Amino acid sequence: MRNHTYGRTESIPVHRVAVLRPFAQFLADVGAPVEREFQRAGLPFFALEYLNNYVPSYLFWSFLVNTARNQAIEDLGFRVGRQYGADSADPKLTSLLHQSPTLYRGILTASDLTNKTITHCRLGLIQSPGSEHAYFYHRPSCDAQNPAIEQIGWFGLMTLLGIVRIFAGPEWHPSEMGLMTPHPPCNSIREEFPGTHMRVSQQFSYIALENALLSLPPITHNAATPASSSVDYERFSNDFVGSFTQVLFTYLQEKDLSVDFAAGLCNTSKRTLQRKLAETGTRYSEVLDHARFHAASRMLQDPNMKVTDVSRLLGYSDPTHFSRTFRRIAGVTPRVYRQAYTR
Repeated sequence: MRNHTYGRTESIPVHRVAVLRPFAQFLADVGAPVEREFQRAGLPFFALEYLNNYVPSYLFWSFLVNTARNQAIEDLGFRVGRQYGADSADPKLTSLLHQSPTLYRGILTASDLTNKTITHCRLGLIQSPGSEHAYFYHRPSCDAQNPAIEQIGWFGLMTLLGIVRIFAGPEWHPSEMGLMTPHPPCNSIREEFPGTHMRVSQQFSYIALENALLSLPPITHNAATPASSSVDYERFSNDFVGSFTQVLFTYLQEKDLSVDFAAGLCNTSKRTLQRKLAETGTRYSEVLDHARFHAASRMLQDPNMKVTDVSRLLGYSDPTHFSRTFRRIAGVTPRVYRQAYTR
């Protein structure tokens, strides 16, 4: 993929790690070398521990394409989306949707989550006056020419289908689906939808819904469904430095945090990255320090983690240097910060 030059305020396209986790779980279940595939794609495997981490979208696209090829799973996105349904977007989404009074409200809830945690991705509902159908659509983070569109397109479609089935039942099938690819799906997918009309080369992926479905309440699957539920997430940043900091935050446990490595995360050159940061009045070392500070703030909330361990995990060779940097940003030492948090 070619380098991209971002505008002064243009953010780096990112994906929330919550979307990567179902792929990791699925690959582990089928015996695939998950950690190796993550490493090949330049994704930090340890980032899966925290759903609110963000990774560069172009590395996620590479992961999908290469893993599907390496593991000979041509319908990888479809299979992962089918297995995890609505929870493909977040492991708590199904529980949250069970608190929505209708499918219409559930679609708005799911759209709000997805549109704020994946750059350039849009989920939504199209309703035309006088039509008997509405269209629940997914415009993915990449365009139709991207090699990853096959995997992302079907992953998104099966997530949409999983959301609808919480309200319409597990056996519900749409009468029509729209695909962004110019060719029909493979046989394994086609067999899943024997009565569904597939329209190819569409501007976005979608499933057609009868309007009457939008007023359906969720199907209560068991009495253990919590009375209330929420999805906690940090939305992606809309500016370059903010999104760059979010990406760095994910990679802080990497051994190489040089500016060359950071430029690779941005899919650009070292010189371009330095110029972009200078235009915003900062430099790489400052962004890295602030990313480490936010990570340290979170780690220090764990009473079982020593300050020296936090320093080591964040790549500081000298704990004293870590304490000085933390104090310069926070105004207090890591130990004082922890004591104040505990109180």
